[in-house]
Amino acid sequence: MEKVFVIGDIHGSFDLLEKLLTYWNPEEEQLVFLGDYIDRGPDSLKVLKKVIELSDQYDIVTLCGNHEQIFLNWLDKPEEVSQFYFNQKVGGIATVQSFFDVPDLNIASDNFSVKELTESIRKNNSDIIRFIKKLRSFYLWEPYLFVHAGIDANVENFRETKFDDYFWIREEFFSNPHLAKEIVVFGHTPTPLLNTDQSSDVWVSPDKKKIGIDGGGAIYEKGQLHGLVFSNNTKEIIIYSASRSDDVKTTSMVL
Repeated sequence: MEKVFVIGDIHGSFDLLEKLLTYWNPEEEQLVFLGDYIDRGPDSLKVLKKVIELSDQYDIVTLCGNHEQIFLNWLDKPEEVSQFYFNQKVGGIATVQSFFDVPDLNIASDNFSVKELTESIRKNNSDIIRFIKKLRSFYLWEPYLFVHAGIDANVENFRETKFDDYFWIREEFFSNPHLAKEIVVFGHTPTPLLNTDQSSDVWVSPDKKKIGIDGGGAIYEKGQLHGLVFSNNTKEIIIYSASRSDDVKTTSMVL
């Protein structure tokens, strides 16, 4: 297609996702998700079902985030991973609550064993688990490379990046100019940590070869979920920014 519509880290914020999708034109724009559909926000299961529904209806691109990796690891090793996954910063309890549709589910006081929880999720959501396991690590749409976290800044061929770095890398990537020729569009690191004014707006590196779009919608009080439209015949990028407090804001920038 002539255009790409890319959406950053959703983290269970179904309401913000719904707002952004009203601006997507499926006839003209390739839809790309950067991963981290789950955790922290209240509606992880609804987000996953929506993304799967879109995948069934359209030829969209769905990348994997580090939170999907953590979730699969928790399903495999619940007794080892639960302490980490249920940490407030990770936000896995919100995902578990969404799968059981019990917002006030208290794993400790309700006497649930984590093994029982994972067995139930596996039994009742096999299609969703299969979908998560098939998520991609990157999507190349020259000159743009879409990836969850980033790439190895020290390699000219981004495909030489270690597999885990696509989902986990942070400062080694965003703090250093990368040798690969592609402009990397990434999530994972919230833009309030990248912008000098600590805003949740889209971040662009000084060399204009990195674009961070994780607006921290489910983490920060003034967080945003961003959707960006890239066109192959112009350097202008349209930005749609959804927040809980305001209507979707439309801005643009030129690289």
